[in-house]
Amino acid sequence: MEQLSVIETLVRNMQAPSSLSEGPASSSRTQLWQSLLAPAATRGSNSSDTDRVMISFNLDASFKAATDKILQWPIFERLLSSCQRFQFIDFYGAETYTYLDDLFTQPRPSTSLSPGALLTEPNRGIHISNEREDIEVLVDRFFNRVNNKNPILSRRIATQYCQRYYEDGPRFDLEACIVLLACALGAVAMEYSPPDATPSPATPARFSSTRLEDLQLGRCYFAAAEKRLGPAMTEVSTLAIQCLCLAGIYHMFTLRPMQASRMFHDAGSSLRILMSTNLNTPQETYQLYLKLFWVCSNSERELLAELPVNPPSLTGPGTPDAYPLPPRIENIGRDEWSVHEEDSWYFFLSEIALRRIAHQVSEVVAEHITNRLNYNESPDIQELVPIVAEFEHQVHTFREQLPHAMQFPDVPELASTEWQQYTRGRYYRVLELMHRPFLFTALHDPNCGPVVHTLAEKSLFNALKYLEHSHTNHRHHGTWLQLRNQLKETSLLLAASKVNGLAMPEGWEAGVSKSLSTFDYWLQEFPSCKTYTSIILTLANGP
Repeated sequence: MEQLSVIETLVRNMQAPSSLSEGPASSSRTQLWQSLLAPAATRGSNSSDTDRVMISFNLDASFKAATDKILQWPIFERLLSSCQRFQFIDFYGAETYTYLDDLFTQPRPSTSLSPGALLTEPNRGIHISNEREDIEVLVDRFFNRVNNKNPILSRRIATQYCQRYYEDGPRFDLEACIVLLACALGAVAMEYSPPDATPSPATPARFSSTRLEDLQLGRCYFAAAEKRLGPAMTEVSTLAIQCLCLAGIYHMFTLRPMQASRMFHDAGSSLRILMSTNLNTPQETYQLYLKLFWVCSNSERELLAELPVNPPSLTGPGTPDAYPLPPRIENIGRDEWSVHEEDSWYFFLSEIALRRIAHQVSEVVAEHITNRLNYNESPDIQELVPIVAEFEHQVHTFREQLPHAMQFPDVPELASTEWQQYTRGRYYRVLELMHRPFLFTALHDPNCGPVVHTLAEKSLFNALKYLEHSHTNHRHHGTWLQLRNQLKETSLLLAASKVNGLAMPEGWEAGVSKSLSTFDYWLQEFPSCKTYTSIILTLANGP
């Protein structure tokens, strides 16, 4: 209990790294995790506390730390001068460019017989089912593989929708749409198996028959759900928002980030109306609002940081208790599902907490690098040393205090669950991010001192750890984001390999090879991987 109290203190005070202090122990694990996620505004009534809450939702910092912005650093402009640039207008109205064609490549139906084309054309031999045994299998997979990380749908209520589906078939209403979306996600979501932390010399087979059949079945159920999704675009209700969220999650699973962004944006817009006009809702409904808020907000913001073409639909929590509560205490521990649900809730909240830390780190990193790039300022990099040291302490302590289900080993030891795998990936990324200003300095200033070099090498070390940790062929909600992150970390390693004085982490070339294998694996489903590979090969073969 005292250890979890440390996390509470860390997260509450993370906007001011120098103010770390121990907080009092709470009487239960549940209360501690509730307190952990309480916004800073609950600590006092002055305006600065409220400002701190809103700072952690600043999309600008995440945007400036995204892949495209890194590839616009001076060293990359030189190394990538031969690569094609795609021009676009970002959500600030500024003209910018990208080397990646995600924004410009939309999946279209094709008459060819390639595996990629088969994914956009439902197989005539595969149909949606009305049979209980078929639906139950897919819905169970959905709850065990998807909803356990995005808990926006109650199993009890979903069972009621399924019962109506069995009795009446796939009606043209939102309840049937929920069932069909759950089936679509249950079909495409893979059972987790730990990745090999070291790259295999042979690229995994791109399309096994099982993989293709699952995708075709998922596509078939999603096509049926799309025909029932129209009312969700105009109806302002929790059911409509759940449909839009699940549609967005399906698009994430099938590597369609632009389509996913549209769904999450529409869901967030409806949720904003609902939360603004229903101030006296029952507690259970309000808790559902909060779960939907965090799934919509986190998903949309991670997409928009990488594809900055629209402003987000949601800003930040508008009330001091804007975090979801745990499952009811009296329901915990009665059976295996209840324990699974409790662990799901802890994962959901630990993700929110670690994202808050990452957002604050992004603020510091973006400010430093932007000042160096845009304003001809030369802030003293030494001033960041104690700040980053405290951030690093916070993140390490946060890891130590994670609930048991989320505790993960370091690579090369394998993560045994998806919860461990995803938490570990975010952990390595935030460690790389906080040391990125030192790497930026080392890449562009040959006269920087040994302290900067040492901290820059920490950035490279954690970049490689992320690559070693990444799963080459596991499909999940964040697969597209993982591809972007692998490109980012691989590019930093390759740029550093061109600079004298930086010690490269052992095995970094294998990390680069693993990224190329991953891009190759997903290429037929996601053609933009071709531009990802082009960037890596250009950097690898450049001077």
